[in-house]
Amino acid sequence: MAMLDRESYERRLRDVRLLVLDVDGVLTSGEIIFIDDDREAKMFCARDGSAMFIADLIDLKIAIITARTSKVVERRFSELPVDYLRQGAKNKVSVCLSIQRQEGIADHEIAYIGDDLIDLPMLEHAGLGITVSDGHAKLIEVADWVTLAPGGRGAVREVVDDIVTARGLWDDVLDDYRSRQCLPVGQVENEVG
Repeated sequence: MAMLDRESYERRLRDVRLLVLDVDGVLTSGEIIFIDDDREAKMFCARDGSAMFIADLIDLKIAIITARTSKVVERRFSELPVDYLRQGAKNKVSVCLSIQRQEGIADHEIAYIGDDLIDLPMLEHAGLGITVSDGHAKLIEVADWVTLAPGGRGAVREVVDDIVTARGLWDDVLDDYRSRQCLPVGQVENEVG
C-alpha cells in the first residue's frame, strides 16, 4: 500500500473523531527502564502531553491502548485529558471496537498511531493508520502516513497539529491559549497542562 499524499491525508484527518495511541515507541521512545525494586521509568514528551489538551479543545477523543500494564502510564495519563486508558490489551482491535460502540464512532473516524508489529491489526482497522518515523519497517510499508518525528519525540503532537490544520481550527486553538493569559495565576495553573 502506498502512503497517502498530503492532500489525501488531510482530507482523511477531517473525519477523525477518535485518536488511538500506543504507548511504548509512540508516546515514549520505546525504552523501558527498570529501577531497583522492580520500579519502572519512562520518559514522555511534554509536547505530546500538550497535544492532549489541544485534542480536548477541538472535541477529539483520545484513547490510549497498550499491551503492557504500568503504574507510570497510569500516573502520566491521570493528569492529561485522555478519554480512555486501556492497559494490558493484547487484542487492541477488540478494545477499540468496544470504545467505538460506546462512542458511536465508525472505523473511518479513527486514526491510530503505532510503532511495532503488535500494532499492525489496529493500523489496518483504523480509517487512518499512522506510524512514527522510527517505526518497524513493516508498519512503514503499510501505513497510510508516517510522521516526521520519531516516537516519544513529538509524533503525537505532529498528528494533532495536522488535525487542527486540516480542520482549519488554528485560530480557535490560539485564541483559547491567548485567553488564558487573562486568567488569574491560580486559575491558569489549574486549566493548562
